[in-house]
Formats: sequence, C-alpha cells, structure tokens
Amino acid sequence: MRTSAEFVKILEDFLEEKKISRRQFCSLVDIPNSTISSWKSKNLLPSIELVAKVARFMNVSLDWLVFGEQFDGANESNTPENPYSRHSILNRIEIILRQKNQDYDYNPESLHNKYLKDIVDYDLLLNWRDGKANIPENVLPDIAKKLRVSLQWLLTKDEYHQEDFDAFIYSLAKTYQGLLKGYDCLTEDEQKFVDQYITSRLEVHQLKKENKDKKLYHGLSGDKPW
Repeated sequence: MRTSAEFVKILEDFLEEKKISRRQFCSLVDIPNSTISSWKSKNLLPSIELVAKVARFMNVSLDWLVFGEQFDGANESNTPENPYSRHSILNRIEIILRQKNQDYDYNPESLHNKYLKDIVDYDLLLNWRDGKANIPENVLPDIAKKLRVSLQWLLTKDEYHQEDFDAFIYSLAKTYQGLLKGYDCLTEDEQKFVDQYITSRLEVHQLKKENKDKKLYHGLSGDKPW
C-alpha cells in the first residue's frame, strides 16, 4: 500500500505533466486547497471518497492508485516484446492509425483524437497500457471495428486460425490486393455504392447461370421449357 508521501508525489507529478496548478485541481475536484499539503505534512492518507475523486480525475484505477499494482504480477509480462501485452496492443492500434490517415499526421494522440475519441479517452488508454487503469469490455472490439481489423489480430497479432484459412480467398486477396487497398481508401458511402453494384452484378450473373442450366437441362431431356 502506498504511503501518503508516495500518493502526493504521484498526484504532483500528474499535475505537473498536465500543467494544472494545485489550486486548479482542488477547484476541479471540489476539495480544500490546503488538503494536499496536510496529506503530506501529517503523513495521512485521504479518505476513500477523496482517493476515488483523484483516481477518476487521473483516469486510473483505485487499486493502482492505492496499492501500486492492479494485481500481483500484473506488469511482469506487460512488455513491448510480448505480442499479447497491453503495450503491443496499443502499438498495433497506433500503427494502423498511421497507415490509414490521409493527412500525414503521425502524432499518436492527435490521430487518436481524430479517429477514436468517441470510443475511449486517450489518457485512459495510455493508463491501461501502463497497467494503471481498466477499460470497458467493448473498447477493444469497437476499436478493431473502427480500424477494420480483426479483434484476433489486434489482441494477438495472429492473422487467422489455420482451420479458418481459405486458400482460394487468400489467393484472390493477393491477386487483387491493389483493388482492396483502393477500396479501403473510399468513403463509407462510396464503399456502399461499390458493395451494392457488386451484389447486383453477382445476382445478374447467378440468374444467367440458372437460365443457362435450365436450357441445358431441357435440351438434354427433350422437354420444352415453359
């Protein structure tokens, strides 16, 4: 469990990083201006209600703020080298954001605020990466959907399961990868138009095939079509 001095140091470092004065912070979370000094000078931890206010303000979990780790060993495997770690997951998110943007903006925070702000706050995602916070269950699936990548790839870097692999579909994707990349650059409305056009052409093709099969059948059987 953190000491009061550690708690205050974490808070002061956060305020300095965000360029927020202590007076502004106290006003924002509705606590007396002298409270933080008393935590440090009297070596007393604040009440759980005040700790919860600070945690919400910092976008971190209560467990991390009080105990330093969300659970035993939580950060041991959370390294960039581990493809399943939170560090690696966020790195993959940032790679896709850089690849998909059209305005040569490569700043992670700026890209996040342009494309993912409606899903999760950037600071909360950073704190999640560092093991300081939890995120709602829907966040990563929603990000995968928004970025048009599979959730499996986002979480593990695996492209597919072998049992799901379709060699014919893969060969088509490789053959027409230029068209697929072009499709990905279209707007949502343009993609819908292309989808509808392809669907209508496939329906016409299927009808022609069915009519051809019927004519062939009647020709072989000697029957006359109605």
